[in-house]
Amino acid sequence: MFLELVGAVTGIFVVVYDGQHALKFTLGRAGGVVGPGVHFKLPIIQKYEVEETKHTTLDLEPQTIQLTDDLVYEVDCKLMYQIVNLRKAIIEIDNLVTGLENRVVMVVQRIVQSQNRETVRDTGSMVTEITNELQPVAEQWGLRILQFGFSNISPSPATLEITQLQLLADERLSLYERFRGAGLAPESAVALLTGAVIATGSATDSLGRKRRREELEAAEATTQEMLDAKKSQSKAAEGEEKVDGDNLDDDES
Repeated sequence: MFLELVGAVTGIFVVVYDGQHALKFTLGRAGGVVGPGVHFKLPIIQKYEVEETKHTTLDLEPQTIQLTDDLVYEVDCKLMYQIVNLRKAIIEIDNLVTGLENRVVMVVQRIVQSQNRETVRDTGSMVTEITNELQPVAEQWGLRILQFGFSNISPSPATLEITQLQLLADERLSLYERFRGAGLAPESAVALLTGAVIATGSATDSLGRKRRREELEAAEATTQEMLDAKKSQSKAAEGEEKVDGDNLDDDES
């Protein structure tokens, strides 16, 4: 701190710390790159541009991106890079950090926007594609891309509700097909799924009432069988977990 203060007052030297390098300018012309240490200069005639050349992490602002199937996802990502050519990093771009942030945001938006609800789960492929697109820019600006990754990629609340509704619809369709396969009439299967009471015959027709009662009894029996089967599977799974746990305890002992 003292050396920096003296250097700022006198203007005859600049201090470069570990993890930094500086590009020397003489009368506006870029010269050589210097490493850590105290470097003397001619006031007004010479100056040094100091930059961090150690590993640097760029944490981008959260983005809201719409996929090809109109679902909206919230995306957070991080980029780790290192300056390997200080001359390019200072001369080729006005502000390295701002320029890199803008370029990464544009690439991430373009790649994620081309996905759908199925392909957006393959984050590995997206990371590879984004890194490949950033590589030419990094070489032009004297950078090395060390690592890129998503810290969060999740559906927005509205999108999450839509996906949950689809899962519920798929589950009900599966149950409907199982009811139909068990011999239930379409009206009875729908009534069992929705909890509605749908008459399958005239209120004054005894044959219709009998048929309705038989179908509902069959539906209830089928449902009970399914519940019993699920309970049996749960008990069997618990038994297997207990056996595995006992075996594990025996092995540890």
